[in-house]
Amino acid sequence: MSVPALSIDSVSAGYGDHLVLDSLSVQIAKGEFVVLIGPNGCGKSTLLKTVAALIRPSSGTVRLFGEDVRKLRPSVRSRILGVVPQKVESPMAFTVHQIVMNGRTGSSLPWIALSEEDHGIIERSMIYTDVLDLRDRYFMELSGGEQQRVILAMVLAQEPQIIMLDESIAHLDINHRYEVLRILRRLNHEHGMTVVLVSHDLSLSSEIADRLILMNAGKVVVTGSSEEVLQAEILSRVYDCELQVQQDPLTGAVHVIGVLDGISRGSEWMKPVHVIAGGGTGIELYRRFGLYGCNVTTGVLNRMDSDAEAAKALGIKAVFEKPFSAIGEAAYKEASDMAGQAEILVVSDVPFGSGNLINLRLAKEALDAGKEVWIAGGIAERDYTDGKQAVEQVDKLLAEGARSWTSLHDLMMELKGEP
Repeated sequence: MSVPALSIDSVSAGYGDHLVLDSLSVQIAKGEFVVLIGPNGCGKSTLLKTVAALIRPSSGTVRLFGEDVRKLRPSVRSRILGVVPQKVESPMAFTVHQIVMNGRTGSSLPWIALSEEDHGIIERSMIYTDVLDLRDRYFMELSGGEQQRVILAMVLAQEPQIIMLDESIAHLDINHRYEVLRILRRLNHEHGMTVVLVSHDLSLSSEIADRLILMNAGKVVVTGSSEEVLQAEILSRVYDCELQVQQDPLTGAVHVIGVLDGISRGSEWMKPVHVIAGGGTGIELYRRFGLYGCNVTTGVLNRMDSDAEAAKALGIKAVFEKPFSAIGEAAYKEASDMAGQAEILVVSDVPFGSGNLINLRLAKEALDAGKEVWIAGGIAERDYTDGKQAVEQVDKLLAEGARSWTSLHDLMMELKGEP
């Protein structure tokens, strides 16, 4: 069995105390063209930096062709791996030709002059990336797209066995984007170069990748062909928004599109919603319901609570109680009147103690009035009352017709009556 080009085994890594990659494992075979996809912050860029030994993993191992990347000398690593980052800065006044030339001098001994073959590789790399006519221009004078093509030329001049690109084609115009992809495909097919590309363009990724790797929260969610990975249900959960997947009947290309709902659906979806929250658990609910055009109310919240501050900032009508105080009857009565105007009542994953347990009476009143009541799952982990009173009350509410929700995406789909 051949050794993988890249092997990532149970790698955890991040920045200081902030963990980004969480025991992630994946292998990429020699000659594969792989595209990493996933929402912002899921760990794609951190993964590439860890592979390039720019970040030291807190646990796990990264191997390039069987060799631990941390034990490889930089000169050896540069002959194996080339990286095109998202953003490039050159603090010195280098010309384009000097930048691309670094791709050869970086992998050789500094006192050895470049050979005729080296200069030929440099020239070819600049022709490939359409920067030959920029060779005497200073790098910092170029546009962002031109700079990306220059850095790609420098990496191609390394002639690495693996090339990783971190959203590097996103800044290119459509012509140069497809030119770069054709170059990468040619190197992949004709020279067996392994390519790992980070991209947010799901439709384009489906066209070019041998295999997609979908990441979320520092882990691999699913990996496989475009048909296996680009499924509406999977993508909608990971990206936390409604997405549709269509396949072109003529070309077979997969297209991923979003759905602009909440604006065009009209009053059918623009229902009044009352949210029971606290401790920051309501912020995303406020934001999401607001995007769908719902009339949102909330409370009772303690003043100075992060949800109280968010409600004020968003102009959401709310009921407040004094900071660090138990909810009194006056505030509760005001919230009860407010919740009575809503058609839907949603309980966030707020922790319950003796001070805010009374909020669950709002859910009971709404249920008795025939309204929809949705309660975040996992109440047992958030019940800090004596005798687990919150668990007892929630169990009764669920038995009487309230419904449980686990993810915001699923909640929104259920409320809109979609599978």
